[in-house]
Amino acid sequence: MALRYSTGAVRDYIPNGCGGPDLPRTIPEAAAFRFWYSFAGHSVVTRWENGDVWGSDFRDASGGDMDPNGGSDVPDIYFYSGHGGCQNPPAATSPDFIIVCGNFGTPNTVTIGTQSRWGNGAGNLKFAFIDASCPMDLVSLQNSWFPPFRGLHVAIGHSGTSTSDTLDSIDRGAEFAAVTAGVPLFFFPYMSIGDAWMAKGTIEIQSGCCAVAIAAGNDRNDAIDRRENERVNDGRSDPTPNWFAWKWICR
Repeated sequence: MALRYSTGAVRDYIPNGCGGPDLPRTIPEAAAFRFWYSFAGHSVVTRWENGDVWGSDFRDASGGDMDPNGGSDVPDIYFYSGHGGCQNPPAATSPDFIIVCGNFGTPNTVTIGTQSRWGNGAGNLKFAFIDASCPMDLVSLQNSWFPPFRGLHVAIGHSGTSTSDTLDSIDRGAEFAAVTAGVPLFFFPYMSIGDAWMAKGTIEIQSGCCAVAIAAGNDRNDAIDRRENERVNDGRSDPTPNWFAWKWICR
């Protein structure tokens, strides 16, 4: 089953006046993701980098996440590599973020729980792969990640602090893509999204940082089944977000 996917990778923060640090491995990480997903037969919609990745791409608003030139709710799969934002430590009411350094579509900081809604209306996003600093803190999942599921199936990210953080990495996204895309090689494992992230999301992260996967379901059993077993090629219908199930593994 071929799906449509997009990537957004931000390397340059300091040169464009957005703080830092810069993340030199994000662009090759996104390129590696595209290699595996295109090899598996999925089609790329957009592949934006640096200033062409806008905050509005992730905000549910007019001209935002449904913008055909880069909106995150246009494809079935969106892979993001860049900055998030860490509290030290987060609390149950702490927000989670995606932080870009765009040349348009500002502000650059997106508060996921209040501004992102995926799969609603004409939205298509089924799988949100967010490889950033602390975009999915366990303590605040209910506030930050229940609201965005409006047809979204599964999302992945990291939970941590400024001293237990996600490190800039090519291998983490590349290896995750290789085992989730459904590549046509009989000797290659084809893993569920949740299991793949438990195996690959701990690559190059600091001690105390956790890889997290969350799924929505029509009921408890459906949410658990999606968390454990859903693969990108399953062709499952969009869930009604009546229940959520998540899992995590920490380094």
